[in-house]
Amino acid sequence: MKNKILLFILIACSLAACNDNKWLKEDPKNIITDEQTWNDPKLITSLLANYYDRLPHLHGVFYTGGMTEIDDAMWSGHRDQNWRNEIEYGNDYGRYWDYGLVRDINLALENIDTYSVSLSEQQKNRFKGELRFIRAFVYFEMVKRMGGVPIVTTQLIYSGNGDPSPLQVARSKEHEVYDFIYEELEAVKEHLKDNNTSQTRANYYTALALESRAMLYAASTAKYNSLLPTPIALEGQEVGIPVEKATDYYKKSLEASKEIIASSRFDLYSKNADKGENFYEMLNKKTDEVIFAKDFKSGIKTHHFRTKTL
Repeated sequence: MKNKILLFILIACSLAACNDNKWLKEDPKNIITDEQTWNDPKLITSLLANYYDRLPHLHGVFYTGGMTEIDDAMWSGHRDQNWRNEIEYGNDYGRYWDYGLVRDINLALENIDTYSVSLSEQQKNRFKGELRFIRAFVYFEMVKRMGGVPIVTTQLIYSGNGDPSPLQVARSKEHEVYDFIYEELEAVKEHLKDNNTSQTRANYYTALALESRAMLYAASTAKYNSLLPTPIALEGQEVGIPVEKATDYYKKSLEASKEIIASSRFDLYSKNADKGENFYEMLNKKTDEVIFAKDFKSGIKTHHFRTKTL
């Protein structure tokens, strides 16, 4: 009888404890919440790795065949591939349009502002700086191919009311996209100094390098397009940059380049008088040339350097 009473008491206590059923709830093991993601520097870094990996490149890494399509080099492979020297270019050659990546970056920026309560301001500024650098990189890749494109810096969410007009962002003028790129890099470069020892993440000098290249493209487009018998331009300046803007763009490119040079952090490899050997050593030894590079890891992300060069 005593045992039955004791058992009854234990059951009653258990049932009473169930009034607070929090102990029955368990965080899922296969889902990472926004709160977890955007307060964990390691998880944020893993997302950034995905975004860096998606940065565009026209011919891939060490794709020597493709490189002969856009310069004066001649293909000399070990098979009959002379057709590579007789290229006919389609209207979509080299086309790049990745608003999927732009959207992911815009969402990430908004999520840091919303959820990252455990990160320091320095951490948040650095992560947001990297995201904005990647976005500026993407816009540069698009504007140099297609001229002015829509500048989208927030999520575009359809309300479901049957009116899609809020999602129809017009093309910006070509020079407005270049101005956006420059302003973004100027705004974030100071926050990227914590990454200055990295060659594969955005840092102060990669921001300057992208500034220099983008401004040089803008300046050259403005100057040399104007010298054509019939300049390539649209009435609304979605394509074509006014020639009077060239000088300012050249100046911005030069200033960024001078700052990189003055830092003495980078130098062209020139340690072998034999230029062929010097080129080989530059590719196979640690040098001070690299400003920005992609990471590779055997079994995870590989390239074809050996098959293309041996």
